[in-house]
Amino acid sequence: MLESQFNWKLPEVSEPDLAKKLQDQFKLTPTISNILVNRGYTSSETVEKFLNPQIDDIYLPDALHDIDKAVERIRQSIENGEKITIYGDYDADGITSTSVMYVALMTVGANVSYYVPNRFTDGYGPNVDSFGRLIDSGTQLFVTVDNGVSGNEAIRFANEHGVDVVVTDHHELPEILPDAFAIVHPRFPGTDYPFGDLSGVGVAFKVAWALLEEFPSELLDLVAIGEIADLVSVTDENRILITYGLKQLQQGMRPGLHELVKLAGVNEQNLNETNIGFAIAPRLNALGRMDDANLGVELLTTLDDERAVELAAMVDQLNQQRQKVVADITKEALEMATADYNLDHQTLVIAGQGWHEGVLGIVASRIVESTNKPTLVLNIDEETNIAKGSGRSIEGFDLFSSINVVRGITTSFGGHQMAVGISLKDNELDNLQDA
Repeated sequence: MLESQFNWKLPEVSEPDLAKKLQDQFKLTPTISNILVNRGYTSSETVEKFLNPQIDDIYLPDALHDIDKAVERIRQSIENGEKITIYGDYDADGITSTSVMYVALMTVGANVSYYVPNRFTDGYGPNVDSFGRLIDSGTQLFVTVDNGVSGNEAIRFANEHGVDVVVTDHHELPEILPDAFAIVHPRFPGTDYPFGDLSGVGVAFKVAWALLEEFPSELLDLVAIGEIADLVSVTDENRILITYGLKQLQQGMRPGLHELVKLAGVNEQNLNETNIGFAIAPRLNALGRMDDANLGVELLTTLDDERAVELAAMVDQLNQQRQKVVADITKEALEMATADYNLDHQTLVIAGQGWHEGVLGIVASRIVESTNKPTLVLNIDEETNIAKGSGRSIEGFDLFSSINVVRGITTSFGGHQMAVGISLKDNELDNLQDA
């Protein structure tokens, strides 16, 4: 018998009579009807919408903040023949966001290219050095996808060089927003967009829709991948986008995805959200963790069957490398996590040398699953003596706040209550563990 590593909580049914009524009306099992009621689906109308998503219930993009301004600036750039650079992100949501925006801009005849920053040399989000190189190579308008709301310095740099930046993002809004030409965000203060849980690709899709002036159903397969990979709430319009995106994925119309699905050993005609979460998204994420995520955009947008086969093989090979690296580091880190000197620690700070920084978040998650302890896993650079890595937490422990009180000992730090990224001098590791 396997011992559970999770603290299961089974809630009481809030309205048992209503649950029974909905169970009978929709021919549901007791478990499903109880879950629906506990999650707030307490009328026939809301249950019907949840069980049978309709594409007509997806919200129009016009309520998004700055959407008109963003589209007008993009169209002006196209009319003037300006070079547009889509500035993306290296995870699956960022790769699909970049692909959606790239396909949309190519469709309307834009002079467009894309740039997905490197996790190790560029870091996350707008970067002054990257922006500088791209401006020197002719960029006259940046459109960020799945990033940008925290890119104050790089956007200020672009403005100083006469280059506008249109931000499309979904991440937490900082206290001081960048001086971008437009910021398209579903939770922008003072706006009334009805659903704030879109992922980056969901926001990019809405901009593409407004730009094309018609619903771009052909992009829904990419939207489904990004939404599922980013673990957004599968409710409201996200549920609709994913439902119809899955149907499109099952048709195998995109050459690169078709080949990747084949290599993943997934039945394409029955492809579902589990396949994406555990087979497709990890392969796309492996690109940014191990190599160059720009390959992912090419994979998702190529129309060349031969190139699709080649790219899919490269992606699959990198994922195999990623799996081995994760397994090796996890074994070593788990030995440290369960050593005598860590048994009394309620939180874990685990540091090693020669560990691949691109996978330390995965390793931290594995340690949390095994120990049920909030965990930081860091690699120590022998030359700089900087320890850099990622942390993952458990429900009820705010990892970000616990470190934020001593952020002065860090050289970089960010994240939220469940996940953080951090770097600091290795001689501060004991102080970090004490904190």
